[in-house]
Amino acid sequence: MNNSQKSKNKMRLTLSQTLTIIGIVISIWFLSEFSDMMQTSQTIRTQEKQLLATVTALNNQQYHLRMTQDYISSDAYVERALRTELKYGLPNETHIVIITPVAPISNTMSSNMADSLEPEKPYWMVWKDLFFAPND
Repeated sequence: MNNSQKSKNKMRLTLSQTLTIIGIVISIWFLSEFSDMMQTSQTIRTQEKQLLATVTALNNQQYHLRMTQDYISSDAYVERALRTELKYGLPNETHIVIITPVAPISNTMSSNMADSLEPEKPYWMVWKDLFFAPND
């Protein structure tokens, strides 16, 4: 029985050793939890930065849309649309209409048709005839 008592005494831990082991286990658990909280905090900060960038971009887009809406509802937009798209102008304005000359005749036409056509005038004469009525 002597041997069994000796082995029991060797296996026994003192109160201070038990408290030290419990303290180490609790410290490791706290460090693990603190590490997880720090990682979660870093993830939240990253998401916050992304959301702030998104909000800033959306605010800029909203500002530009409001400016566009204000411009479209103004008289300046209506006047520009009338001038460019509908070709309207003010009553005292002079309007210029550009007329392009007729395309040259292809060589595949028969000689009878080519003889019946007038000889081609220079462009400056065509323009002169358009602006100043010909005397024909």
